[in-house]
Amino acid sequence: MQTPSKQQLRTQETQARLLNAAEQVFVRDGYEAAQLDAIAAKAGRSKGAVYTHFKSKEDLFLVLFEQRTRAYIDALIASLKECTSRTESRAAFRAFYVGLAKDTTWPILTLEFKLFALRHPEWKQRFRKSFELAKGRRGEADESEIFGPLRGEQKIDNELAIVALGPILSGLMLESHFEPELLSERGLRRILARIFDALFPSSQ
Repeated sequence: MQTPSKQQLRTQETQARLLNAAEQVFVRDGYEAAQLDAIAAKAGRSKGAVYTHFKSKEDLFLVLFEQRTRAYIDALIASLKECTSRTESRAAFRAFYVGLAKDTTWPILTLEFKLFALRHPEWKQRFRKSFELAKGRRGEADESEIFGPLRGEQKIDNELAIVALGPILSGLMLESHFEPELLSERGLRRILARIFDALFPSSQ
């Protein structure tokens, strides 16, 4: 593998700084109100640097979504690959989901991404492709290794449960800003664990 040049390393650093700053600004201000000037300032770069690396605010927004999605899917796959039994795989998936309670930004960003896609139909297709990418990468870890062989209605119910996990987390995380004491990280982890067990009973 070729060692990156100093220019490549600077480019990677700038992109990382811009994406990190964009995440903070999009969560704080929402997509519509977020300004590229504010993102550049938080990253310690010029507005011109944003346009050097991203075509537009929309492009920056979707690249952020794609990068964060890949990172989470990669982490889940890595965790599942260490498992040697269905019981371990299910426990790893459960731990991964419950552990998402510590990330206070991703669930809010997910809501912003979905609202963005609804309000900007011209970007909806790329957004859906990102979801398909996530689904495809998740497929690297055979779901049968987690839940066992499923067919018919049982398989449909399992897919519905998987689809419901993200929206449930986003809704609870949003509500935690209004009920911070009850829905603390500890409270969120507790209720997410109960929801997971209800959606995916161990006897399944």
